[in-house]
Amino acid sequence: MGFQEDKIKIENKRQTYRFGWTEKMTNKSIVYWVSPTEMFALKNTPKDMVTNNLVKTRLILNKILDNINDGDKVAIKVHVGEAYNTHYLRPDYIREVVESIKLKGGIPTLIETQGIGTNINIVEISDDYSVHLGHRKNAKDHLKLANLHGYTESVVGAPLKFIDGDKGLDGKVINIDGIHFKEVSVGAGLFEFDKLVVVAHFKGHAEACFGGALKQIGQGCVTKKNKHLAHYEGLLKIKPKFCNIAKCNQECISLCPVNAINLEGESAVIDESTCFGCFLCSKKCPIPRAIKVPLPNNIKDFVERVIDNATAVVNSFKAENMRYINFGFEVTLMCDCLSNAGSPIVPDLGIFGAYDPVAIDKACIDAETAAPGLPIFKDGQWTQPLAPGIEKFKEFFGGFVDSNYQFESAIRNKIGTTEYNLIQI
Repeated sequence: MGFQEDKIKIENKRQTYRFGWTEKMTNKSIVYWVSPTEMFALKNTPKDMVTNNLVKTRLILNKILDNINDGDKVAIKVHVGEAYNTHYLRPDYIREVVESIKLKGGIPTLIETQGIGTNINIVEISDDYSVHLGHRKNAKDHLKLANLHGYTESVVGAPLKFIDGDKGLDGKVINIDGIHFKEVSVGAGLFEFDKLVVVAHFKGHAEACFGGALKQIGQGCVTKKNKHLAHYEGLLKIKPKFCNIAKCNQECISLCPVNAINLEGESAVIDESTCFGCFLCSKKCPIPRAIKVPLPNNIKDFVERVIDNATAVVNSFKAENMRYINFGFEVTLMCDCLSNAGSPIVPDLGIFGAYDPVAIDKACIDAETAAPGLPIFKDGQWTQPLAPGIEKFKEFFGGFVDSNYQFESAIRNKIGTTEYNLIQI
């Protein structure tokens, strides 16, 4: 290792321990990057054959997995993709992460959490065919989908664990001084591990503008309650003025999966400490206006709450125990949570690795902005692609979303910096 690489490694370690301090960070983070270009091996030598993206993944991991010690239990945060989504991250890349951790002496386990809500949605396509969406809301369905998408131990070399339990409700409450939240329910199973490698598929998102490392921990490592509170301005409430137990069979009480609803006098009451926002009570209540349903948060509040969630994960698990790798392949407009994420809107951007979730996401956004757009087939013809220099997600969404919301919130919560040095491997 050369002198410059020694300096970079020392700086990375020093920066990692600084995250969470109250003082302003002035030094730049390091983001490693390899281009997406794959070339044929023109010469019959091992050096010339090291060009494909799986090998490049290993090169990135060799730079960032310096904190893993022999015997460490290492969690790998993944997203297996929604049913009928065809752009989720290939399990081949996850296998490279698993193998790299094993080479370091670590014991890898894939981790995930359940999606928001409780019920699978059924969309009728025709009289004899229907599509079932929302397969990630409980462990049984989620695991079947993971297996279908190749996230099995036989393929990737490590088991999959749901850190928030079978129903997505098993959490550990973490206290923070966030923008909106003072406490966050993080998946309890996360704290069974020594180290965390966050693997993200970089792509667009209709509310967060983009999904990367920050969103992977901010929504992907918390329980359903905080997923709900990120999307909605509060939990459901029963309005005593309209609730009349003489006119119903207390459907809300019998349907509540966590027994959060009880009778107090002539009205039902929801225990907000237990409720996680499944909406079953509001859907089945026969009395109009008896249950107040929260409105969705505006986009900026949603993003700030997601970053509050991420802050709880980083602060509780500790920044020095976390590493990040983003894959800028098949960069679609919508996220992997949807069955139809759309077509890629820019060429593949490459692979990014870092110690800092803010810096790695900023590097991805900068690469997406600098890249030329891709034509989209719409209304029978190919559209004119967006030019380099335009932030494509924001442009496609008509300016309603803004990538800066994530970065501003993360800096405000002191979990990283947007200042970075890009080191090409």
